[in-house]
Amino acid sequence: MKRKIYSVSVIVLLLTLALTSFAQEENLSEGRTLGIGMQVGLPMGGLVSGRYWFTPNVGVEGIVFLWGNLGEFEGIATVRFLYRVSDTPAVDFYTAVGATFPFSPYGETEIVFSGVGGIEFSFPFARSLAWNVEFGAALSTEGEITMAIGTGIHFYF
Repeated sequence: MKRKIYSVSVIVLLLTLALTSFAQEENLSEGRTLGIGMQVGLPMGGLVSGRYWFTPNVGVEGIVFLWGNLGEFEGIATVRFLYRVSDTPAVDFYTAVGATFPFSPYGETEIVFSGVGGIEFSFPFARSLAWNVEFGAALSTEGEITMAIGTGIHFYF
């Protein structure tokens, strides 16, 4: 029993030390430019994503998702403009507006415009990684208005 109490005490002490060392006021997203990862969302879809921050507040994102078989590919391509609204040490708030374009040999042409607000979380133990969650609205060229939600993870170089 003493051994278990000792082990739990050591684990709690190590976790406390680790958490206090992570509680720095250092901005974890400072200096980020190019990020590659994956971004998925509804109603737009998506998979492979690339982000580039031109300044600490202004960036662009491209998202691509392809499927099909030999000679006949379908998919979507999304282009979005990003604006960082708030830059805190570990969590950033941003907005994104853009459009999703489908391409298909069957001639589908519905374009989806979206606007979202996003929260990007940085990890003290992995400074190059960032995870985001997004909520907003989407409007299709067919007049359908829907909720837009998404999530993604990016590795920044």
